Amino acid sequence: MNILKQLFFGVLLFCVSLGFAQKQDFTPEFFSYRVKTGDSRWNMAQDFGISLDSLSKLNPHLSQMSMELPVGIVIKLPKKVVKTRLTDSNEVESSVSAKGIDPLKQVASQDSIHVDTDPYTAIKPYDQIPFIDSLLRPYEMQLMFALPFRIDKMNYQDSLVGQKTIEARRDMKLSLGFYTGALMAIDSLQNLGIFVTPRPIDTQLDATVLFNKLHKDSLGPPDAVIGPLLPSNQSVLLNYARQHNIPAVLPVVSSGPFDYEKAFYPVPKESVLREKLLSFAQKTYGGEKVFLIADTENTTAASAIKNIFPRAFEVELINNISVEIDTFATELDSVIPNWVFVESQNLKLVSSVSSILNANITEKVKIKMFTTNTNKAFENDVIDNQHLSALHFTFPTFYKNTRETAFTRAYERKFGSFPDPLTVRGFDITMDLVLKMAHPNGILAAQAQMGPTWYVDHIFQYSPLFSLDTNRSSGFYNQASFIMTYEEMDVKLVE
Repeated sequence: MNILKQLFFGVLLFCVSLGFAQKQDFTPEFFSYRVKTGDSRWNMAQDFGISLDSLSKLNPHLSQMSMELPVGIVIKLPKKVVKTRLTDSNEVESSVSAKGIDPLKQVASQDSIHVDTDPYTAIKPYDQIPFIDSLLRPYEMQLMFALPFRIDKMNYQDSLVGQKTIEARRDMKLSLGFYTGALMAIDSLQNLGIFVTPRPIDTQLDATVLFNKLHKDSLGPPDAVIGPLLPSNQSVLLNYARQHNIPAVLPVVSSGPFDYEKAFYPVPKESVLREKLLSFAQKTYGGEKVFLIADTENTTAASAIKNIFPRAFEVELINNISVEIDTFATELDSVIPNWVFVESQNLKLVSSVSSILNANITEKVKIKMFTTNTNKAFENDVIDNQHLSALHFTFPTFYKNTRETAFTRAYERKFGSFPDPLTVRGFDITMDLVLKMAHPNGILAAQAQMGPTWYVDHIFQYSPLFSLDTNRSSGFYNQASFIMTYEEMDVKLVE
């Protein structure tokens, strides 16, 4: 089924029309398992999505002095879909039902177990949380999502017209994508005994509408809020969060309209990404000839590059959108590799330069292209990925584009479509926020203990920035990023 139809008529209309996703009974069920050779506490905890501490609490008869699992001992594990291996090596998938393991496959239950990681795998990110075993559990919270679902634009009488409306409206598609990613994170968190009630609210891209909805909400303030997706409603949402002293995550911006110490900005500032790329370039520099191509809108980046590489050759631009091909080609070195930094948000300039550089690659002339600011110009379909791959294009980013993971496979099965970057962001941001809020001393204490945390695609390491005028924190800003490079028609993580 098409993702948009399934989402809107299956999830969104129900949740938004009620204004509250009704809480389900998430009481976990368990079954007994006899330990086999090769089993370990670590593997059992990972496979069943629980912590080592939870495994010990489920099985108080286990030794507190040793991490070994004695072969033959019976332990209690949470019920979920498992894959059992028969003695003849034929694999049989079975569902551990509320009544226990399928009686027709009782014999297989005595053999080693491999858990199907689907549908919602988030075990590996848990390993990055240093206080995972001390989280408040069970932990319950309400999380508001203020997004432009635009139900005011929907035709409820004709599903076909409604479907076409969703397909035509970018705001609807972005909101549905982000929200469904968040819902998958909420499902994953249940494995840890963390139960989140989502409260979607339709901003309708109108600050007045959002203000009225927030202040007339009979449910009262949530424990935290995520949104919006456009700058127009940021002030209203931050004012609301500040009024109730709750965390607010703004998922698509790097700064807000005013200071609020519990505001979180997952998108790093340009200066953070620039410093990351230049630090990487400085560490890996081996005497290459450096070129700088920067338009008049990127003088700050150009100055930063010149500080690191003072002998960089500055390429003169034609009308701020291209370079003189013949003059530039004569400057390329055929003995040592050439590094070319391209700093621009102009698609014409980026497209022109990448084509010219690619055309000048020969057996002797080696060229590698960099940028300190990966913007829409570099991501446009006009830019040939073959050119970027040939140029080993290297850039900083706080998210990497997932090819395939347990998360993407689960999302495809559930919604019939591969998740886009904003959908993955919904999962990652929700997972990060909720885990930190479940810290016994609250989110700010959790944040103080955290180093870089990498979920499906995004990496977070928040640091507070203090206002010189008030000496108070203006919010938490993401200081973490990746270095990615194009190689063999793929984008690979290099740092």
